[in-house]
Parts: sequence; structure tokens; C-alpha cells
Amino acid sequence: MQVIIPAGYNQDFPVLRKPQAFLRMGGKELFETTLNKLKEHEVIIVTPFPEEFKEYDVQVLKDDSSGSAASLRSIEKLVEGRFVVHYADTFTPFRIEPLLNFHERMKPLITMGLHASPNPWRYGVVSMDPSGRVVRFLYNPRPDLVFSNLISAGIFVLELGVFDKIPYKMEMQELVTYLVQRQMPVYGYEFKTYWYHLGSVQEYVEANVDYLRRRMEMTKVNVTGVNMYPPVCLKNVHGDAAFVGPNVSAEDVHLGLGSKVRNSVIYPGVKIGDNVNISDSIIGPNVKIEKNSIVTESLIGEDSYVGPNVKVGRSTVGIAKEIMENIFEIKII
Repeated sequence: MQVIIPAGYNQDFPVLRKPQAFLRMGGKELFETTLNKLKEHEVIIVTPFPEEFKEYDVQVLKDDSSGSAASLRSIEKLVEGRFVVHYADTFTPFRIEPLLNFHERMKPLITMGLHASPNPWRYGVVSMDPSGRVVRFLYNPRPDLVFSNLISAGIFVLELGVFDKIPYKMEMQELVTYLVQRQMPVYGYEFKTYWYHLGSVQEYVEANVDYLRRRMEMTKVNVTGVNMYPPVCLKNVHGDAAFVGPNVSAEDVHLGLGSKVRNSVIYPGVKIGDNVNISDSIIGPNVKIEKNSIVTESLIGEDSYVGPNVKVGRSTVGIAKEIMENIFEIKII
């Protein structure tokens, strides 16, 4: 089976200079985890950034189309029959074979992988009839308009006939909405295992917390000078009487005297000064945070710098930015 992975870049969530496929979960890149899950299938990457995938044994197709559905038009001549689309910024152990079997039985135009979410308003909400046919789909509804806890999980099986329904600018949620409103055969298959979408600070932090709590263990490799409060996943983390945990994933990180980190993901190359307090946040690669600073419910993008005595709250700091004064409630810098 051919599996298509659209691998783009989320401008609103600038953790890395690389595409979202290289975000990390449980100490591994999403792309590595997804490839391992799909090793029995032919994988085709569709991306504006083909150079990022040169080291992998997969077919890579450069595409700059506007929209996740529109990008599929570039692979129309490559696919040999029904195919799978698997979003790059999701993390789940769910394997595609049960979804393929269901699709084979029902023979719709599209089958959507579905997941029951406690926060369905963040995603595409789905309602089905008893046979599994999707009768209603609403993307990012207001909380008071939510009619189901089932959401689109970013995994689809599609028939070749879908290409006739895709213009040159369309997102996948727009395609599903178009087909459902015209009562074309779209079905849903719910899977029960865990599923995370890493597309915002809140989603990422919640995913990391839930994943570590499911394992309920303290994973540590080459950790010194750190007081740990499990569950944590730490590798090459060194500190000076620092406090880490609970629910922290970090690798190749140095923490200063008395610094504290909880409910956060810290990427490699980060340097944290003395008496820094980080909570419920994502700190991208090679970030430097100076002494006495506080970062809470925020994202600090790759190669950025946070000066001494600075407070960052509920804000998104982009790639290679310098923050020298307090910021709060800033969507993106």
C-alpha cells in the first residue's frame, strides 16, 4: 500500500527550522516513529522541503501547493490504486491495516481514521450513522457547537476518484466538508489507542504529560546534578542542583543552579541559566535562557535567546529571536 505523508511547516508553531515531521515525542522524532510503523508499506513524502528527507529511504516529491488536499494532486500519476494519507504531525501507535480492512468492506470514496477526544473543538468533529457513514463534519467548531467527541485523526484511505474532486487550492478538511455536504460516500473508523496532534503549545504539553504518565517510569541516561520527579524522559541532562519533573522530556540540556523545569519538552542544545523556572512550555533546539527568567505556557523557537530576569507567559517566540523584556499573551513574535 502506498502511504502519502504531507510534510509541511506550521508557521504558527515554530519549534524547529525543519518541517513538523521532525518534532519530538518520547525522545524520538515523529517521522522516525511513523516510518517504523509503516515499514511494510511504500512511503511517499510530499513536501516543500525535500532536502530535509535526503537521508531517509523514502520517495520524496517536492510540492508547493496551497493546502494539504491540493498537494495530493502532485502524486496523482504515482499512485497505483487506493492509497493512504497520514499527517506528519500526529503521534499514535495505531496501525493502518484495520482501517484498510474496513475501507475494503465498505468501499467508500474516503475512510477517515477517527479518535475520541476530550477537546473535540480543536479538530474536525465527526458524526456517523450506524453503518459508519459520515453524515456531519465540522472543522474547529466553537465549543458550544460540538455535536460529537469523535474527531478526524489525520489518517485517511482514499480512492483514485477523489482526485477529480480536488481543485488546486484546498485543505483536507475542506475536501471532507465538500464531500459530506454532497452526500458522497465518506466513512469513519474509530480506533481506541492513544493519539496526539502536536500543533500548539497546549496540545504538545498535554501530549507529553499523557504519554509520560502512561509509561509511569523514570527514563534517564547520563543525568547528573538533577533532582528528578518522575515520570520523566531524560538523556544527557546535566545540572547544578536543578529540579526536573514531573512530566519532562529533555535531551542534551544544561541547567543552572537551582533552575526548575516541569510539564515541558526541552530540545537538544538548550542552555538554561541559574534560578530559571520553566513550566508547561516547549523550548526548541539551541535556545539560551539566562538567569532568573521565567517561561510558562509558552514556546521558544530554535536558536532564540531569552535575556536575564525576563518573564515570558502564554506567548510564542519564533525562530532565532531575542527577548530582552517581559512578554505576555503574545501569539507570535
